[in-house]
Amino acid sequence: MIFSRACEYGIRAVLYLAAMPEGRLVQVRDVASKLEIPSPFLSKIVQTLTRRGILHSQKGPGGGICLGKSAETILVVDVVGAIDGMALSETCVLGLPNCSNAAPCPFHDQWDSIRGE
Repeated sequence: MIFSRACEYGIRAVLYLAAMPEGRLVQVRDVASKLEIPSPFLSKIVQTLTRRGILHSQKGPGGGICLGKSAETILVVDVVGAIDGMALSETCVLGLPNCSNAAPCPFHDQWDSIRGE
């Protein structure tokens, strides 16, 4: 696995929310149930993504979470950076120690485009 479990769950949650009508608030426990993610774990992930502006969270009755900006502007690398940090962008996506521009792995060019190089 190239991403941490938290990152995988964060990506899944963002994709789930992107499929909702814009601005529709969904309770974290409902997202967790639908995606089969432990609710306390997803709550911590949501806090991280909310601090980064990827998600919006509203407390209280009628509260919940939704995307913090339009789905078209959220990049997977934003979610990865928020949760796992950007150290992954400096390594081979397959974990190969000798991957470089001179000796690329099969995913090297695609991964470079994702991380913006």
